Amino acid sequence: MSGPRPGPPPSVAVLLGTDHHPYDRAVRWAAELAAEDGSQWFVQHGFTPWPLETPASLSGAPMLGIDELTRVMDVADVVITHGGPGLIMEARAARHVPIVIPRDPDLGEHVDSHQLDFAARLRDEGTIRLVSTLDELRDAVRLTREQGRPEHGHAGHRSDTVLRFGELVEAARARPRRRLLRR
Repeated sequence: MSGPRPGPPPSVAVLLGTDHHPYDRAVRWAAELAAEDGSQWFVQHGFTPWPLETPASLSGAPMLGIDELTRVMDVADVVITHGGPGLIMEARAARHVPIVIPRDPDLGEHVDSHQLDFAARLRDEGTIRLVSTLDELRDAVRLTREQGRPEHGHAGHRSDTVLRFGELVEAARARPRRRLLRR
């Protein structure tokens, strides 16, 4: 079937955000693992084209509203995200230890390495499972299923990294904009 399709509630939710760069690697890995384990997988794939052939256990949508995102995180046993701070923190607030596959600029998945840097910091804090290969993803999904969701969410906990990121964004927004000179 071509194009994503709705499906039953997912066991695994893969949330790739709204960045305009394609993220074929994550979608391809989700399709492969959904075919292997047969459980329901859902991919919010943003601007990444949907594969021409996918297993029946994989469904998806380009974008989700906040209510849809909340529902998907509530029902999923496992949440996989890109390295965006917003989705990582949403997953943690929904009582998940997210599996994070940061976008890699060397693969054309983003403009810089901030997702790699941010995810490495959260890995060091022990708040995410960071993966960079299909085998690591397979193992992280298995481990997450075995351990289950934490008893409490992390909505009240904001790491120093997230707070600092917020401060930097606000500082950048407060700076005067410079116009480009036309020649």
